[in-house]
Amino acid sequence: MSRVSEVKALQDQRIKEMKERFKKEEVSDSKRVELMIQNMTQTLNDISFTLAMIADKK
Repeated sequence: MSRVSEVKALQDQRIKEMKERFKKEEVSDSKRVELMIQNMTQTLNDISFTLAMIADKK
């Protein structure tokens, strides 16, 4: 599996888990925003790491 595919799979998994959590429990709007920001931050970190890996290979 390529790193890009791995990052995509991680993002898909995070979104799935977040949506399931929203369905299972009462989540306030502020908590939803917090979780979405956390998800975006994790994804940006994954992308940064991937770009660093690519740069190191060159």
